[in-house]
Amino acid sequence: MTVDLAELFRPDLVASDLDGTLLPPDQRLTAATTAGVRRLREAGIPFVICTGRMLRSARRMAGRLGLIQGPMICYQGALVADLASGEWLMHRPLSTPLAVEVIEHVRELGCQVNVYVNDEFYVEVVGEWARGYAEYAEVPVNVVGDLVALVQTPPTKIVIATDPAAVDVLLPKLQGRWRGRLYVTRSLPQYIEVCDLRATKSNALDHLCTELGLRPERCVACGDGLNDVDMLRWAGMGVAMAQAAQVVRDAADVVVSPDDLGELFSRLAALA
Repeated sequence: MTVDLAELFRPDLVASDLDGTLLPPDQRLTAATTAGVRRLREAGIPFVICTGRMLRSARRMAGRLGLIQGPMICYQGALVADLASGEWLMHRPLSTPLAVEVIEHVRELGCQVNVYVNDEFYVEVVGEWARGYAEYAEVPVNVVGDLVALVQTPPTKIVIATDPAAVDVLLPKLQGRWRGRLYVTRSLPQYIEVCDLRATKSNALDHLCTELGLRPERCVACGDGLNDVDMLRWAGMGVAMAQAAQVVRDAADVVVSPDDLGELFSRLAALA
């Protein structure tokens, strides 16, 4: 890790993405990362997981990090919840008309559609993509006959799952189609995430800072994906993972390897 200590400051809050940032591909937390998070908490610095995952999946991972209380940001920023109780503190779902439009268009494309309502995962058909998501997130799959009927209750998020090469082609097209109406981004290589226009990680963090009386310029945000770019730019210090795409690294102030992230947390915790 090559971080100039002169650039570091004691943060008001540290936010971090999960997959690809705190979690390597095998989803096994390293001892250094766990220790770094613990030292931040012991120093009185709030640590907030900021992920695209469902709440129930993210809470499970938080527990493995020793996090049992405080706020958590899920669904790309569509949901802020309390870790201890699971209470929803802020929710920005898609509107029903836009959700219907997304489902119908993705059906025409022939891609897998995952829909999330009330922190439950729904599909119309259980295939390879649905099983893969359920296994990765450690959640059950709910099968319904018609997702359009389901989203009469506004969904928190919709995910389009397909081959990574197809995502390369589809993502810019869908971003153009729904520009100014929906937030469309990529999380893992095979997932296109579709959320309410306000449901971004930076907006959720800004909401938290307002609620807690914290300063964005004194916050640190860590991430590795396209869905993290907005919060890396928002934070006083954006930290990108070394394996991230160039556009992600360009959005950050500091680039570290995942193996060195825990050491960075420990350094931040030690600052007076």
